[in-house]
Amino acid sequence: MYKRRARILFWHPTDPAKARYAATLAEALGADWLEARTDEPDHAWPDLLVVLDCHTAPDIPRATHTQCKYWPLAQGSWEDAVRARITGVIGGLRLLARMDQSPAPGHAAAPFDKALRLN
Repeated sequence: MYKRRARILFWHPTDPAKARYAATLAEALGADWLEARTDEPDHAWPDLLVVLDCHTAPDIPRATHTQCKYWPLAQGSWEDAVRARITGVIGGLRLLARMDQSPAPGHAAAPFDKALRLN
């Protein structure tokens, strides 16, 4: 199903360290499924722009195919909130791949057995 890993750009309006944390965590948890960055000069690179702690789209150029999602963060436990959201994104990618029995991007697919099974 997936020909390449999903490309996610994390952005925070006032605290770039939070965006770097999210990108680093996303790469650590889901490197088979996604690429994550906080700074990308090529506006066509990301598939998803994740805006942390903001409810409006940032005034940065992006391609028409780039989806924008807003992730509000709680003051005290924002790291847990980011981890939960990233885990959800990775789980969604795995679920979609499971629908057509495909592996993570770049991994060899298991051979398909076309033999009829009656058991």
